[in-house]
Amino acid sequence: MFENEKIDMRVKYTREWTFEALYKLLQEDKLGDIKISSIIEKAGISRATFYRNFTSKEDIVRLKVDSFYREFYKDFVVYFAKNDPEDEQFLIQSFFKRVDEEDKLIDTVIKCNLEYMMIEGVYAIITNFRELFYSRVITSKRAEDYTMEIVASSAWTLLSRWHKTGKVESPSLLAKIYISAFRNIYYAIFKDRSLVGD
Repeated sequence: MFENEKIDMRVKYTREWTFEALYKLLQEDKLGDIKISSIIEKAGISRATFYRNFTSKEDIVRLKVDSFYREFYKDFVVYFAKNDPEDEQFLIQSFFKRVDEEDKLIDTVIKCNLEYMMIEGVYAIITNFRELFYSRVITSKRAEDYTMEIVASSAWTLLSRWHKTGKVESPSLLAKIYISAFRNIYYAIFKDRSLVGD
């Protein structure tokens, strides 16, 4: 998912204009009611240009989501190479901050009911930083895979709710809430079984 995509400036701007056009149209209509011809007209591109860059309306969002995750991953790899942080708080907080800066993308993903794309991206990030998550835990590969699915889904569920309710908490506080919730669940299940019953 995170390979460098080499695109020329024309393609980059076409993708941006088309995403902006879709975003504006979503303020008035649902994705299913928006015609590709309306997107083309609003973006100021030709039908041929649209189909050179996209296969569908959903593809506009997918390419934007992919770009978001590619940039986050690239920046994070550079940071890791220079700083080698040991705390998972940094990764989670950095991701939450980046999501906080992407209101249009998050609005669009939610309105288009394409939230699975964000979950897939979180899962891919976790997979690429797998050793950070499991360096201190002895576990099986299968258990790790399930855990990563749970972490990816819960991270997006939290971020989506936060976005929909006006982002009252800071990204830093939200990351602390997220990590604390996992620690509390772990404690309830494994440290004090009286809290959860049989």
